[in-house]
Amino acid sequence: MSPTGAGVQTPVLWKAYSREQIPGLFGLEFNAPVWQQGFVRRGDKTFLLVTLDKSTAADEHKYKDEFLSATDFQWQSQNQTTQASNAGQSIKEQKARGIEVLLFVRPRSKTRDGKAMPFVFCGQVDFISWDGDKPITVRWGLHNAVPDRLHLELKVPRA
Repeated sequence: MSPTGAGVQTPVLWKAYSREQIPGLFGLEFNAPVWQQGFVRRGDKTFLLVTLDKSTAADEHKYKDEFLSATDFQWQSQNQTTQASNAGQSIKEQKARGIEVLLFVRPRSKTRDGKAMPFVFCGQVDFISWDGDKPITVRWGLHNAVPDRLHLELKVPRA
């Protein structure tokens, strides 16, 4: 007989996880084509997997994703997403629809030795406002402020 919950992981705020580890934290399976995206919807959860430094990305993928403060994050949707689309409405109405949005951020895509950089779990975020179409620029409010120790790495502006 094993203890209840043995082997079950739960995400730790401000801890770094590889892309492959993230689904398991929520009882989900890793499927590379699904989890290679930056916007992943699984049941009542939406995962935002964001790389801040887009200097090596193709021009059409240089989204303006950045911390506006320790508690506000700006994120841009995929280029084809409109406010009127189902995906757009699910962003705006995330609370009303019971959708939990979880933010994972990394400074750049690769470490100095060329390996995939892990994502820092920033916790749950809520929709604040949006602007534009194709892509939509969304402002999210973090439930927990980014700790001072991560401000430089995650490019959080000074207050």
